[in-house]
Amino acid sequence: MPLGRLIILSTLQCTIAECNDSAEVAVQLDQAGEYCRPPQPSANVNRLAALRNPSHQGPSRQDHQEGTRFMRGTIIGVFTIVVLVVTALSFGLMRATLGDVSNKGEAQRAVTAAVAQLQVEGLRIERWLGVQTAKADIRDPFEAGSANARSESATTMANTLQVRAESDPAFATVAPTLIVMFDAKGVVAGRNRSALMRGDKLGERHKLMLETILAGATGSDVWIDKAHNEQMLASYAPVRDGTGTIIGGIAVGTALSNERMQQTSEATSKLALFVAVKSADGLQMIAESESVTDEMAAAAPSGDGAMNTDQVVELHLPGNWDGAAKSLAGYGDGNRAVVMAVAQARLVGSFSALLWPLIGVFLLGLVMTAVGAHLIDGYISRPISDLEDGLLAVINGQTDLRFELDHKVLGGLVFRVNSLLNQLLGVREEETDAEGRPSMGPSSSSFTDAMELDERMVSLSYEDVQDARGLRDEAPEDYYKRIFDEYLAAKRTIGDPVDHIKFAPFMQRVKSSEYELKHKHSKPFRYQIEQKGGEVVFVAVPLA
Repeated sequence: MPLGRLIILSTLQCTIAECNDSAEVAVQLDQAGEYCRPPQPSANVNRLAALRNPSHQGPSRQDHQEGTRFMRGTIIGVFTIVVLVVTALSFGLMRATLGDVSNKGEAQRAVTAAVAQLQVEGLRIERWLGVQTAKADIRDPFEAGSANARSESATTMANTLQVRAESDPAFATVAPTLIVMFDAKGVVAGRNRSALMRGDKLGERHKLMLETILAGATGSDVWIDKAHNEQMLASYAPVRDGTGTIIGGIAVGTALSNERMQQTSEATSKLALFVAVKSADGLQMIAESESVTDEMAAAAPSGDGAMNTDQVVELHLPGNWDGAAKSLAGYGDGNRAVVMAVAQARLVGSFSALLWPLIGVFLLGLVMTAVGAHLIDGYISRPISDLEDGLLAVINGQTDLRFELDHKVLGGLVFRVNSLLNQLLGVREEETDAEGRPSMGPSSSSFTDAMELDERMVSLSYEDVQDARGLRDEAPEDYYKRIFDEYLAAKRTIGDPVDHIKFAPFMQRVKSSEYELKHKHSKPFRYQIEQKGGEVVFVAVPLA
């Protein structure tokens, strides 16, 4: 028997015997090293001795409560540190990932979408003009005999085109404010709903338009001319005669106004939008959406860098504002106007913005830690308290007390404590359980160790297990002797005593277990011995 176990058994036996002032305990070690049990003391004498000698009562209830509080406090402290570390790490990762601004780039996306919307509207009008100029009646104003007849016919045709435009999907988002017809020299023949502009040299004011028309192409441009009350986006297309010769053109203008910018904002990003054009003093804002403030408009000159590039340029805005500018490509040479968008920056990376949510998470973690600590403490401390009270009762003379505790963690310890008490007090365990089945007692002639069964392979067939053939073909006497030796070796490895384990009871117990397993799963089994942690496990291997 190991010396440590011998000392523990002797100490516990002596402690029980000291409670009896008339009993003498003799602990002897013979040459074989066996422990000799002393005579069993009287229960009544033990109770009297315990009353006369309060020092043997063990720790008081107050001491146990203090120990419980210490354990609970330790659990809470450890998990509080864990929650604190996780919270701090989360703060650092969020700040590094999100940065200082959560909507960075929103203004850039908004201005790109606004420019694309305006470009699409211009292209749709160009395509519509291309369809209209292909119709035969569009040439009538240019083929009239006199100048006055040409002007009247041009005005009539312009009014007709406006009626057609009002019902066409190309003008679903915009309405034409100007429809003008001009000859190959850029001189206006007539416009819609008015006799004005007849004879105006439109081609001289908008030379790029005339060059495009004479080249036989369609196009769009930004017309800004205060002297002639022009502030619009114009699209134009050439008109040809029967031989394909260009005889003039048609231009359609749509207002570039505050209402146009508000409509574009609602159709794209719903952010503040405004348009600026070149002037003698730099960029000058000409149209804006409803949400544009004076502070935003003051940043218009900083968008001048977008004139000579197709890239998005950042605006210089004070405070928590994020702005971007982009040239209105597709209109003229692309440097006629600049569209700008402004978004309010939402700061989420600042310490104050992130601190309070993380503090809330930390406090929630503390509450959950406290609840978890109480649950764990109750699951562990209460059974330990019952064991402590029961051992104190045994010391005080209640020698027939045994522990009945179904606990996944402490169940093995309770079984060994009961076995130890039976050995120390000389009590023979009952040989039948509550259902009358044979039960092995803790004597040297029986096998009482718990058989930990591993049934992970019971659902497999004989062909699925590699070692099944060897187990099935092994002779019964060789098989039982082999696993007996393997069991003892595994027990010694984990430090458990094996002196009380004999071959015959072991073999009988294994046969009984194999018989029960066979009837449970309707096929024969044999066992393999494995060591898992601090337990020796019987692994069931199917033989069919």
